[in-house]
Amino acid sequence: MLIQFILLAIAVYAVALIAVAFLNRLLWVFSGVFFLLDELMWFAYNPLRSFMKKRDARYNRVGFWAFSLLLVKPVWQLTVWVLTTPLRIISALYFDVLVYLFIMISDSVSELVNPKLGAMRFKKGFAYLWRWIVFLPYRMVWLVTKNSLAIVDSVMMLIISTVWPTFTMYHGTSKDNVVNITREGRWLVGPGNYGGSGIYFGRSPRVAISYAKGSRHSDQGRVIIARVTLSMLRNCATLPETTRKNAASPGDGGRRLAQAIKFPYYATEFWKSGDKWWEYCLVQGGRDGEFISSWRIRPIGYVHITGENSLSGKLERLWGGKAHYCLNGTNIAMTLLSVGAMVWLLNQLPGIVHYMYWGLI
Repeated sequence: MLIQFILLAIAVYAVALIAVAFLNRLLWVFSGVFFLLDELMWFAYNPLRSFMKKRDARYNRVGFWAFSLLLVKPVWQLTVWVLTTPLRIISALYFDVLVYLFIMISDSVSELVNPKLGAMRFKKGFAYLWRWIVFLPYRMVWLVTKNSLAIVDSVMMLIISTVWPTFTMYHGTSKDNVVNITREGRWLVGPGNYGGSGIYFGRSPRVAISYAKGSRHSDQGRVIIARVTLSMLRNCATLPETTRKNAASPGDGGRRLAQAIKFPYYATEFWKSGDKWWEYCLVQGGRDGEFISSWRIRPIGYVHITGENSLSGKLERLWGGKAHYCLNGTNIAMTLLSVGAMVWLLNQLPGIVHYMYWGLI
């Protein structure tokens, strides 16, 4: 009987590890299709973005105010929001539900069969074996609790990503910071001198890779894949001159820029001409050097760096799992607000579609 139990345990152990490794790679292989959907929606919200690279060009500010005052900008973005709702739902189901839940389950199953938390991470031989057996019930309870909370997380994240325009973005950092970000749900506010003090993301992997490779221990750099709600977003080229001059300026220009960004804007977009890419900052005026939590950022996983322009095909295991989105009061409040907004919009949708239809013909 004991031998049969041992053989069964070995078989389950092997199948679990093979399934986790195989599905891990498979999910990442198909992710390109959903990144493409993201890019399509990103372009649709601002098809003029490629003309807004020069921060000092006057036409950017004239166009911004003209389109805003004539309601061209809000009407266009509302139209895009309505038309891309099916794409947002598809993208959210993949990243916020399927990928997120699999990674959470993958990490917890790995911890069940191959525990590496606490002192066990450094134990070997008999010292490891007896701890594996004694703490198995605890790990099973931990697995059930962790994954039950993850299901609630995914539902909340799905709601947020459906109501608010949300995109999959990249954040490059050191391996040490990955723990603070994903396990504890805290992000370090950087004193950036381009788009202001805040938390920076890129739409392209190479943006994050460059920052990860530039970390203090570049061999330990990691790229975090996150779902980011950037609304409301302001292009730095559209800012007034007194504010705009702080972008890409030395000293404390980033701090001044972040403090100058006021409601209803919470994020900036700027073209980094030297590297030829867009960067995005969730501005946090006056909070330089602090660790913060934000309902706008939902980390999905993190990956190895293999080159300058791509990510490896493997989502890495995070020992201890990620912080739960559902255990934060602000996140709960924003989810409830989003549910209310969703119900209201569904009631108004027939009228919106009616006016859009007659306006188009």
